[in-house]
Amino acid sequence: MLLYLIFLVALCILLDRFIFPLPQDSLKKPSATFVYARDRSLLGCFASRDSYWRKPLALSEISPLLQKSVIACEDRWFYYHPGFNVVSLFSAAVDNLKAGKIVRGGSTITMQVARMMEPKSRTMMSKLIEILRAVQLELHYSKREILELYFNLAPYGGNIEGVGAATFFYFGKKPIELTASQAALLTSIPNSPSALRPDISLEKSLRARDKVLGVMLKWKIIPPAKHHEALAEEIRPRRFSPSLVAPHFTRDLAMKNPGKPEVTSTIDTKIQSLCDGIVGSHKNDLRLRNIDNIGVVVLKNSTAEILAMVGSADFYDIGHQGQVNGALAPRSPGSALKPFVYAMALDKGLISPNSILEDLPVYYSGYSPENYDKQFRGPVSAAEALRLSLNVPAVTVCAKVGLSDFYARLKSGGISSLNKKDNQYGLPLILGSCEIKLLDLVTLYSALADDGLYLPYRDEMFAPNSDTVRLFSSAASFIISEILSELQRPDFPSSWEFSPNIPKVAWKTGTSYGRKDAWSIGYNTEYTVGVWVGNFTGEPSPDLVGSEAAAPILFEIFQAIGSGRKAGWFIQPQTVGVRQVCSRSGMPPNENCPSTIYEMYIPLVSPIKKCSIHKDVLVDSLTSFRLCRFCSAGKHVVHKVYEDWPPKLATWLRNSGKEVSAIPDHYPDCTGKYVGDKPVIISPNSDVVYIVRDHIPLSLQEIALEASVASGTPDVYWFIDGELFGQARPGEKLFYIPKTGKHKLTCTDREGRSSSLIFKVDRF
Repeated sequence: MLLYLIFLVALCILLDRFIFPLPQDSLKKPSATFVYARDRSLLGCFASRDSYWRKPLALSEISPLLQKSVIACEDRWFYYHPGFNVVSLFSAAVDNLKAGKIVRGGSTITMQVARMMEPKSRTMMSKLIEILRAVQLELHYSKREILELYFNLAPYGGNIEGVGAATFFYFGKKPIELTASQAALLTSIPNSPSALRPDISLEKSLRARDKVLGVMLKWKIIPPAKHHEALAEEIRPRRFSPSLVAPHFTRDLAMKNPGKPEVTSTIDTKIQSLCDGIVGSHKNDLRLRNIDNIGVVVLKNSTAEILAMVGSADFYDIGHQGQVNGALAPRSPGSALKPFVYAMALDKGLISPNSILEDLPVYYSGYSPENYDKQFRGPVSAAEALRLSLNVPAVTVCAKVGLSDFYARLKSGGISSLNKKDNQYGLPLILGSCEIKLLDLVTLYSALADDGLYLPYRDEMFAPNSDTVRLFSSAASFIISEILSELQRPDFPSSWEFSPNIPKVAWKTGTSYGRKDAWSIGYNTEYTVGVWVGNFTGEPSPDLVGSEAAAPILFEIFQAIGSGRKAGWFIQPQTVGVRQVCSRSGMPPNENCPSTIYEMYIPLVSPIKKCSIHKDVLVDSLTSFRLCRFCSAGKHVVHKVYEDWPPKLATWLRNSGKEVSAIPDHYPDCTGKYVGDKPVIISPNSDVVYIVRDHIPLSLQEIALEASVASGTPDVYWFIDGELFGQARPGEKLFYIPKTGKHKLTCTDREGRSSSLIFKVDRF
């Protein structure tokens, strides 16, 4: 007998493992994905990859009423049989013979799970296979696990499978919350899913429910009072249809988590609703100006969590490509990158807020940037250059910082769309010669709001934390924030000029070349907000300007999300000091500076060289000539303070009619050599090859000779290939008829200070 049992067990194992193995993978069907906000309210749901609605649940998440009801109606001996019930099968066979057709199957819950695992036509052979599979299921799974499988696989009409999806779509609730009436209805549906769907055949569904309620009463699952109440309960005749909140975000998050039943996002439904409303209020006005779409991102600074995302003005507007996600679409950022290069320059000790930068024509290997308004302002402070969003100083600062360093810093700050090498972008990178995603840019700005620490954005509440990356010092971040919070700027939106409740934010706007994109990014201690406005087709509009198209939306969002709360501001770090600097040069003052102003700076980092503009000059009081140590003896010497600007700035100030007292000419009979700034050749450029075209008269192809000289320089002399070409006053141009070949050009002033370069002329 023992040998017989051992043989039987071995045979069963052989059949189960090798000859007729259980297809357990068929029990693991792909789930739909339900995306929730941080408060667990539903944002949206998406069918599984095979287009079914499934939401797998643990048995503990399913109403005990439903569990008892299913066992009472489908398989009262469920906990006692080995997978099939001989009595039930025999009884079903008798009933089928009497009826002359199949009226019931006698299947246990385990056999039904086997059939759902391997759907087959209803034949005698199929039934035998079903019994075998049921036995195998009982060998592999506990009774509770089999019951759980049943509830997750059972058909509930259409493309709804499993009680988790059924309770959501039919009742808009969780399975643990079912009433007796709802539990009875769900018990009946799997017997005939197409015929008993409450959203299609409500009357049939209710009749089936009533029969199940009778069984529940009979087996004392519910008392008589509850039975009467359940019969009278109203069942919704329609299938529940959830709305889609933050549709672009919700859809993209579901696509990132295929087959994951539930995803809890970082979205704050209140802030999302505020942003949706504000975008909706601006949509029609922008459409009148041929601007179709708006993108918005709100980030929580301390955790880099996405609190709100608006991908377009209307997700369902197919005509304007509303389903494109503007928060993730790479677009040209215009001037929006400038704060980061200034922050790097502060950290490298290249500038302090009042350092003077030259806003003058400049050439970098043939590249000559221009300001937005085509004007030049001469000497400007670094803070003013950033507030005014001047292009020329920004390019100059980027060149000093180093293009490769700036590029690497953007990459470290999560700008994922930079897919070329740094030299392919060149210095125009700082002016927006690249494409950047709004979400990436907002995350990068949030580093300025978080002491210079970059933290990758998060879209899921329970995603693992990322490590922070130090991009800027706390000091540089604070100084940049103070500069960007100044309201007296050209990019302050005109619609907010007279508002009594202007929220305090640090912000920057950007307008891409050709007016195809308008940006505004801002932050305070709590949030960073980014707004992009434009057309997904790339169509330009004269109204696509950051200050007027995007900034008003930015300020409105900040006002809305901060409503009712007093906003704080950043605390000045101990690494930021305050010092006096010359009001004209922005440098630490020397004894000759007539006035000073205060500026924030970074001790032991910021430039410490004293003012080089204000100089004490020896002057002969009788002749008014400048004197030096070689010629001052015996003269009537007096001390006078003059402003001695670098040559290019001195020339610009003089040509612009600025009131700058020029340093007097040097005493003409002096035998010594005066030391000072040598001329700076502006034109021609050694990086450019000048082409002579044969079909154009040479008189129309002359090359301008132009130089900037130190203040007080009366004349300059031009030499070409060692021969004197001509003499000119400061600011005066001479013109050279080009000859092919390489030429050495020298510019010399009366003091013998000179500059030289080689330029090349070729023939076309």
